Amino acid sequence: MWSALAIPTFLFLSLFSVGLASNPESVRAINKNYPPFWDQVSGDITVFPVKDNKIIINIWNYVDRLQMYKILITQTNKYFVHIGANDTGNVLWALALTYGKLYKTGRFSDPSNSSAYVYDAGSPSYISVNSGWGGLNFFEIVMNFLAAVESKFLNVPYEIVLVSRGENKSDFCYSVKECRASYPEAMDAAVEFYQYLQSTRPALGNVSVYNASEERATLLMWKAHRAAINIGLSKFTNMSWYSSVSERNFTVDFLNFMEFCESTVYHSDFNSSKSFLLGFPSKPLEDGENIASNTNFKTREKAFLTLVKFMANLNKVTDGCFFMVWKSTVESTQLRHSLGRFLIETLLLMPLKA
Repeated sequence: MWSALAIPTFLFLSLFSVGLASNPESVRAINKNYPPFWDQVSGDITVFPVKDNKIIINIWNYVDRLQMYKILITQTNKYFVHIGANDTGNVLWALALTYGKLYKTGRFSDPSNSSAYVYDAGSPSYISVNSGWGGLNFFEIVMNFLAAVESKFLNVPYEIVLVSRGENKSDFCYSVKECRASYPEAMDAAVEFYQYLQSTRPALGNVSVYNASEERATLLMWKAHRAAINIGLSKFTNMSWYSSVSERNFTVDFLNFMEFCESTVYHSDFNSSKSFLLGFPSKPLEDGENIASNTNFKTREKAFLTLVKFMANLNKVTDGCFFMVWKSTVESTQLRHSLGRFLIETLLLMPLKA
């Protein structure tokens, strides 16, 4: 069944990609690919304000969330120095770069605001509670960060309290205690990632070489990511009410496509994640847009949107069988990495090489 279904699929996608015109982009310095304002925030948790012996984090502020990502990456970098130079090997980069991409493409703004899609390069802003993407990302960063605290991977002197917004407060959780009580499985998945890193610490205090396995760390990171995203997806209809139907559909299709990629334990380091996101659409989709003829989208973006939609439709018409066969195949063979590279680097990034 696998060969009958998968091979025609990959041939179709390969031919489609080869036919696309190239859309070359000049090489940029690494810091140009960081999330917006990355160089302006600290990786030190002590910069957050403390009130009544509690560390206060405004989770609905772009900069505060960004700082949470930077703290996690700063504290985990030493486990991945053997994977990539200049801290590019950290497996958490996929999460941080996606966060920056969502902000830069206007997906954290209020969809009901006509100016919501304008990215202001000079002034970071709040994340709207009416943003479906903002809600999904909430669970990703909150589960990761609070799990790092709960597992004592992050040593913090005070309790962490996340500032809530009045709207839809019951859809979220704002402390270790709340998130543990409401979403124990997602917290467990994230805790497992940080406990694994802790288990690879050198036995001798004066030894600075860590032996974290890239495959194991990546597998656990994607597992925690999926657990958090599944929480957000269960609430997505409420969170994304103001978005266009096209954008809502793209969001769900993209996250389902990501599950295909996660099953291959696709590399989530800086360079792999940067390449993966090159075709991510530069603005939220509007109803009635014709992606194929829309001049607002670059060739690479059209290829990205087409592949994501095609994979989603393929899974739907097979009543979910395509993904089940795909997942069982890659998880039961030694081909998961090569299949992942083929899917992403050959199909998704083909326009770069044409």
